[in-house]
Amino acid sequence: ACGAGVNGSFHDHSGRPVVNTTRFPSLKAMVAKAHSLGITAGWYGNNCDCYESGFGEAWVDQEMSGDVASTVEYGFDSIKLDGCGQELNL
Repeated sequence: ACGAGVNGSFHDHSGRPVVNTTRFPSLKAMVAKAHSLGITAGWYGNNCDCYESGFGEAWVDQEMSGDVASTVEYGFDSIKLDGCGQELNL
């Protein structure tokens, strides 16, 4: 959801990713379905299409914490991070 979050980001006020619930009504259910089929499911932690930049360090830390919390809450098995956006020094 490019631009749907805080200050044009793709994260809400708590730093959690904004999810298109029309396309993905329940990420937790989707992951559970994958697991029931014996498939692992991964989460794409940063979105190069929505390139976020210009945010302060405190906000970036909050985003990273939100990404980790969402990964755990939804039950994903892994997280993928690309070297794009403001978070280049992970």
